Amino acid sequence: MPMPKTRSLTALAAGLALATVGLAGTAQAADYYDGKNIRMIIPFSPGGGTDTFGRLISQYLGKHIPGEPTIVAENVTGAGGLLGSNEFAERVDRDGTTLMTASGHLNLRAFLGLKGLRLDLDELEPVVAAPMGHVTAISTQAGIEDPSELLEARGRLTKGITDPVGLLESLVALEMFDLEYRAVPGYGGRGDTRIAFERGELMINTQSTPAYLNSVVPLVDEGRAMPLYAIGFIDADGNPVRDPAVPDMITAPELYEQIHGELPSGTIWEAFKVTVPLVQNTRGTVWAHGDIPEEAMEALRIGVEGMVNDPDFQAAAGNILEGYDIMWGDDLGQIKASMDAASPEVLDFLRDMLNERFGTEFD
Repeated sequence: MPMPKTRSLTALAAGLALATVGLAGTAQAADYYDGKNIRMIIPFSPGGGTDTFGRLISQYLGKHIPGEPTIVAENVTGAGGLLGSNEFAERVDRDGTTLMTASGHLNLRAFLGLKGLRLDLDELEPVVAAPMGHVTAISTQAGIEDPSELLEARGRLTKGITDPVGLLESLVALEMFDLEYRAVPGYGGRGDTRIAFERGELMINTQSTPAYLNSVVPLVDEGRAMPLYAIGFIDADGNPVRDPAVPDMITAPELYEQIHGELPSGTIWEAFKVTVPLVQNTRGTVWAHGDIPEEAMEALRIGVEGMVNDPDFQAAAGNILEGYDIMWGDDLGQIKASMDAASPEVLDFLRDMLNERFGTEFD
């Protein structure tokens, strides 16, 4: 039967052609970074979580990229991350020799279109990322004995505000509960709000999960604070997932369900499901421009796969990432999927909330 034979030969030829293209791409990737260095822009000061993540990747990734380019981390600070981000967005060659490490909250600022920030995440491609959870606690001065009594808390429920976009996942959670709280502005960072919480000046506080475990749990042990909920994660179906660093702690949506008998709904729930994955999944994200040469992108992918399988990197990452797993390969699709899931109504809701309550401006 000649037709099936012809089709079989055609399919074989097509497969060989694709294989040839793939081999050619791999060969080009093997040569692309020969003799080159890679600059890693970190738009925040040294010592913070984003800087630590960016330097971890800078230390190990180059060893596994074909050609073994040296990756040089550089802190380009100013204007809350805008200076370094705008340089990466507008003033570097898009040839794969400049990468950028962003925090989840910087990603969120770009996604919402913060005024003055020129970073367009649609034009970028994530290379590697790492999650980070957050936990919200309440002072025992609020007079409740169990998180399920949250809506019965008494007194002025004050929450310290740094950059409101940098606290958005915790603010959206509070809005989801329709809790009457008073925002107290003027704090320089989450560490400052924790100190004020410890002093009894603030009633509600949200910290990264590692910071909670290190600095807030002692207050819980002393009977001065009580954990309310972990922000948690959201799976691909929109369901809450517990923070792996505190797996026995209820998540914000689970607590809502415990109080109201059902999961949240409406615009605020949709806003939570967009905000939380974008922040929690990307404690650190290394971005490349999406239009760099394909051989550069392929070389970076090869490098990431080699890095995550490197026992030395695994040991170092275990210490720095504090129990959270590196996201790479297909898992990175969750980052763009979170952005694609946001409706214009949800984006308007978030921008309006930030503008009306805190004066945050967007382009």
